[in-house]
Amino acid sequence: MDIVDAARFAPSARNLQPLEYIVIDSSGPTEEMFRCMGFGGDTGRLEGKEPAAYIVVLINKNVPSNWCKHDSGMAIQNMMLAAWSKGIASCVLARINRDAIRKLLGVPDCYEIDLVITLGYPAEESVTEDVGKEDDTAYSRDSKGVLHIPKKRLEDIMHRNRF
Repeated sequence: MDIVDAARFAPSARNLQPLEYIVIDSSGPTEEMFRCMGFGGDTGRLEGKEPAAYIVVLINKNVPSNWCKHDSGMAIQNMMLAAWSKGIASCVLARINRDAIRKLLGVPDCYEIDLVITLGYPAEESVTEDVGKEDDTAYSRDSKGVLHIPKKRLEDIMHRNRF
C-alpha cells in the first residue's frame, strides 16, 4: 500500500488523476502474470527468480487528459523509489501482453493498460557503467552473471545555460 500511495502523491496534469492501479501479490495470479511479461531486451528471463508482485498501471480513458503518459511516468518513478527505500527491487515493463492481462485481471475496456512494474528482492547483481554518447546501450550479462547496464555520461547529456 505504501508503494501505491507514493504514486498517489505524484504530480498530475491539471490534477485530473487519471491513473489507477492493480496490485497482484502472492495471493493473486503471479504465475499467470509472469507469462504476460517480456524482460530486459536480450538478457532473457531469470527462470526460478520470478517477481514476487506486480503493479499494473491503468489509465482511465473516461478522464480526458493529453498528459496521462507524463502522469504515469512520474507516478511510476515515485513507486520505484518508494520500493527501493524498503529494499525492494523493481522493473518497469512496456513489452507486455496487454490483451492477456486485460482478460486475466478483468480490466474494463474504458481503461488502457499502460505499463507494469515488477517487484521483488534483488535476484542478481547489477552494475551501471558510463558509456560515450555513440556507444552501445544494450544490457549484457558477464560470465559471472552480473547484469551490466550502460548509462550515457553526464557530460554527454547535460548542457548548462545553452546547448
